[in-house]
Amino acid sequence: MKRAVVLFSGGLDSTACLYWAKKNYDEVIMLTANYGSNEEKVTNRVAEFFSKELNVPLKVVRLDFLEEFSKLRGTTLVGGETPKVTAEELEDISVAQETAKSVWVPARNVVLISVAASLLDALGGGDIIVGFNAEEGATFPDNTPEFVERMNEMLKYGTMAKVKVVAPLIELDKKGIARLLKELDAKYEYSNSCYMPKGFTDDGKPIHCGECESCVRRHRGLIEAIGEDRTVYAVEPKI
Repeated sequence: MKRAVVLFSGGLDSTACLYWAKKNYDEVIMLTANYGSNEEKVTNRVAEFFSKELNVPLKVVRLDFLEEFSKLRGTTLVGGETPKVTAEELEDISVAQETAKSVWVPARNVVLISVAASLLDALGGGDIIVGFNAEEGATFPDNTPEFVERMNEMLKYGTMAKVKVVAPLIELDKKGIARLLKELDAKYEYSNSCYMPKGFTDDGKPIHCGECESCVRRHRGLIEAIGEDRTVYAVEPKI
């Protein structure tokens, strides 16, 4: 039996991974981490929606130490104000790198993969499904093929069961992810990419700010790839 744990953060990438895993594995578990991020309450509600929508069990783990360390570092994702950017500004690699530094949660992907590995080790093995992709890999070193390769090498020694990281989106940009979501008939409008979400609509869709890096990347990818974006924005992203 093929088993997978999907690291689910609520955005386009992890939503695509969840639908993909549901299609390709016999048993799928969603794993969401709470560490005091600005969008935590929205992420949890989004996770609950997709858990019910796809009939996938959800585990939520509380990582208080990661919240403490994020505040120690000063990451804007935890109690701060994230930068507002335009698509044009994101084309400037220096701007993109500064934004990435601002929202960096200390060793987050190392920590989350380790938590998922512990769960799978206890269950007898399986794959950790992550939403790493080429677009974010350009500015986040823990979204790259090299990172996946080295984590898998570590897991050979760090687990008794057979556990490995699988990154189905690793060669895709946001446009490629948007096409995959359409192919999988995913209800992406119920996902949340926003760093500073504004709540929910009456029918349960997250309201995105439309001005943070993540909103801009989301909107641009969807519009350019599939010609539509059913996401609800407080402010229309500038692309």
